[in-house]
Amino acid sequence: MLRLLNFRCSFCSNPLDETHREIKRNGVPSSPSFLSVETRNICLRREACSKRDVCGKGCLMPCPTCRTSMCNKVCPDFLPDQCPWLAKPPFACNGCHRRYGMGCGYEYRFYDGRMAHELAQKRKVESREGIDVTPEELEAMRAIVRPLIKKGQSPEVIWATHAGELPVCLSTFYRYVEMGVFGDIIGLNLPKKVRFKPRKRRADETPIPRHDLEGRTYKDFEALPDDKKMDAVEMDCVVGRRGEVQAILTLLFRRFRFQLMLFLPKHNQEEVGKALDMVERLIGLREFKRLFGVILTDKGSEFLDYGVIEKSCTSRGSRCRVYYCDPMKSGQKGSCEKNHVELRKVIPKGSSFAKLTPAKLSVACSHVNSYGRPQFGGASPLQLASRVVPAELLDGLSIGLVPAEEVMMKPGLIEL
Repeated sequence: MLRLLNFRCSFCSNPLDETHREIKRNGVPSSPSFLSVETRNICLRREACSKRDVCGKGCLMPCPTCRTSMCNKVCPDFLPDQCPWLAKPPFACNGCHRRYGMGCGYEYRFYDGRMAHELAQKRKVESREGIDVTPEELEAMRAIVRPLIKKGQSPEVIWATHAGELPVCLSTFYRYVEMGVFGDIIGLNLPKKVRFKPRKRRADETPIPRHDLEGRTYKDFEALPDDKKMDAVEMDCVVGRRGEVQAILTLLFRRFRFQLMLFLPKHNQEEVGKALDMVERLIGLREFKRLFGVILTDKGSEFLDYGVIEKSCTSRGSRCRVYYCDPMKSGQKGSCEKNHVELRKVIPKGSSFAKLTPAKLSVACSHVNSYGRPQFGGASPLQLASRVVPAELLDGLSIGLVPAEEVMMKPGLIEL
């Protein structure tokens, strides 16, 4: 197998064509194991492109000069430029020196053994999905089984008497019935099926047992040094009307009361993790650790999977440490709760989030954080935060300073 993917190195154990097929089949465009520059414009048409504002943020600069190269992801005419070196051994960018510095202008292809194994396993699963019989075999099985089930015979008896004529085993037949493969044969046609009450499935998110939160309690948080507690970020969720799935994830910086607001399409653990992953990709792992190294939150079901919150999406390590408030002690993250009062001036309690979008939430976030605070001598949280928070985060979330005389703290600010 492949021992080392240095630039143009030789392959030792397997033939070259077999190694080439393996890398092409399981190569990935990015890997946490290898340094890569994500803010490159790798479009084949970048030299002649004259497009502007493809991302819809109102940007006036030509898209090819965008420092985030967002057009790679959102432009409908994007066409990746293919690297001519990938057609030669070692067929991957692992040891190529051209990707360092500002990076090259081509699409990456890395070979990561761990990710390659995961892709191979995924293909094995997908290859076994669906049904493994021909239409003719399926029709012949239906012709045998359907009249006997109508007579009240159970599938067990049918398989016992016609096993040699049926192409699948009994358990596969039950699975096909659940999948609706036969169409006219459903679960209610089976004699035993109508006698059993369907078992209740567990909820998608099972609360983590309390003992799993050992070392992450509020008492543990209080044992931290004072400067770490002051730099902690308080995390919470704001929900809309009862029964709606959308929510707002809020992250408040204690020191200057600046509160990020991230739209969650669903109020669950997975979407919380995705929102934090987006922030990490915008500012990088190092800045994420600096700003969000300690997070204090409550024991809401959307926060109990601390692994989703702490695991970095750009490396194999962790990006922060999560601590949990005591039950019924919202005052332990009182700054966050108090700042929600300002948010509720724009989005009153009981408002529907059905029409809320990330763009509308960015407007609300900009106005709330541009609202002057007496404790800061009239300065706004955004004015203070702009000295500490990377511009990539504010630009990426479309958060901007609103002049004091234009700040609006009423429900009419955004349409819901």
